[in-house]
Amino acid sequence: MDDQRSRGGGTGIPAAVLALLGGLFHLIGVAGGAVMLAGDDDLGRALLTFLLHVIVAGVLTTGGVGLILAKPFGRAFTIAGAALALVLYVTVLVLGSFGIYFLGLANNTLPIGYTALLCLPAVATLVLASLRPTARWVTSGWS
Repeated sequence: MDDQRSRGGGTGIPAAVLALLGGLFHLIGVAGGAVMLAGDDDLGRALLTFLLHVIVAGVLTTGGVGLILAKPFGRAFTIAGAALALVLYVTVLVLGSFGIYFLGLANNTLPIGYTALLCLPAVATLVLASLRPTARWVTSGWS
């Protein structure tokens, strides 16, 4: 019997699903940023919210699709997108603790628990995409 190691679909596919869900979440943020652009008095905050969500949504969605297709770029984009999302969430928490609110947050309201909770799927996506079996997944693919 041939003792063959796993090709990594057990980590690659969940990483792809998490990346696609993260991309979908940030697409909702894109819509919120567009609404802010249409009616918010603070154009800078609205534009920053819109652009950050567009970038994170684009990178995560591209990475998720690439991982589903078992392409190396998918793994790289997923890792970059999850890391970018984590940096964004931590920045929101740190700046919010100093009274600086952006990313669509109204002044004096920082849902710390909610923002910290957002870090969990981003960390899971980053870990799953970084694992060695996921690297095998993108080199051997579905075959």
